[in-house]
Amino acid sequence: MVPRIVQVQILRPSSASEPAHRLRPLPWRRDVSAFFAQLDASRARRATEPRRSDETKSAPDEVPSADASERLSPWLRTPSRRALAAEITRASNHAGLEPDLSLAVAVAESSLDPTARSSDGLSTGTFQVTEPTEADVRRRFARGELVRPPGTDDVAIGVAHLRYLDDLFERDASLGRSLRTVAVDDPAERIRFAVAAYNAGEGRVAAAQERAERLRSDPTRYESIRAFLPKITQQYVDRVMHYAGRAREGLRAASERRVWS
Repeated sequence: MVPRIVQVQILRPSSASEPAHRLRPLPWRRDVSAFFAQLDASRARRATEPRRSDETKSAPDEVPSADASERLSPWLRTPSRRALAAEITRASNHAGLEPDLSLAVAVAESSLDPTARSSDGLSTGTFQVTEPTEADVRRRFARGELVRPPGTDDVAIGVAHLRYLDDLFERDASLGRSLRTVAVDDPAERIRFAVAAYNAGEGRVAAAQERAERLRSDPTRYESIRAFLPKITQQYVDRVMHYAGRAREGLRAASERRVWS
């Protein structure tokens, strides 16, 4: 079993006369580097194994869900694109990701076109992966940090990168240059962090978490960090969540935004 961090808020009044209901949380402690190192090693071992079937929505191995097929029908009109959607579904199930989410990212990135190329020529394929990202994912395959999903490189690398980002925001991880992710335990929240990182990079998302924490907002809630992300990333996350059928969850999360003050 992988250990999980229990974050405890230590409360104190700002003055002796302040009532108990106005207690404010102290900043989290971050001086447990040895524990984080042990946790990272445990997570790395876990990443080499496909997630249990109960950690992802059950779905036929190669068939997009009925809801996804209906929502994404404009992009599934040809046999070749339906075959590509089936390949993404199979790879996602193997990687322990929700196929609807992977399909939504693929539609947002390329409209399910494996020959797509960005206007600057830096991103290619169904998941619009850049050369540095592809090289990083291949290194993780070689080191056993990620299991390669079945399918073509075009699909396997994009799905594996999305799985890596989901894992990254499941733990407190050092990214270098004093940046560290804050673990997001709620899977419904975490997918938004992963999708934002797919678009803007994990460093930008970790920096947004840090800014939210400085303002005493909960850095594990997407709505707390949204304003600190580029506008194009905010729109990208909204679009992917819509394609994945998660738009209503996003509205609910916004209405339940938690502020620590």
